[in-house]
Amino acid sequence: MFKPGTLYSRKDIHDQLGGSKVSCLPMKDGAIVAACLLKSFSPEAPQVMLCGVGSRTTPVSEQLTRHLTPLPIFIKQAANQWEYAGMFEVVESLHDGARFERFIAGSGRKKSDVSFVVRFKRVDG
Repeated sequence: MFKPGTLYSRKDIHDQLGGSKVSCLPMKDGAIVAACLLKSFSPEAPQVMLCGVGSRTTPVSEQLTRHLTPLPIFIKQAANQWEYAGMFEVVESLHDGARFERFIAGSGRKKSDVSFVVRFKRVDG
């Protein structure tokens, strides 16, 4: 499937997993199939994702907080170059409070621009 540290295009990711070629949480048949993260939005990725706010973004982010199986995570390195970071599972999600705010502090993002903070744990090595 995917090899850690290897770069893939969004087409490569789509061809293997399905889902959107542009969404940070591509979905197939109503299920999230991967997380494609930018360090500019989630500086602590792949261990932490700062989920955005929006009419389509927030519900999918909320779905991620309940995701029970490991997800492949990719980190954008350059235009259409996504490095495979490994398989991760959701270990915690925060919607508000002091810990939520601490994860956002120093990220360059405003609290009002983040719907959830999702923490991941690598499960494949």
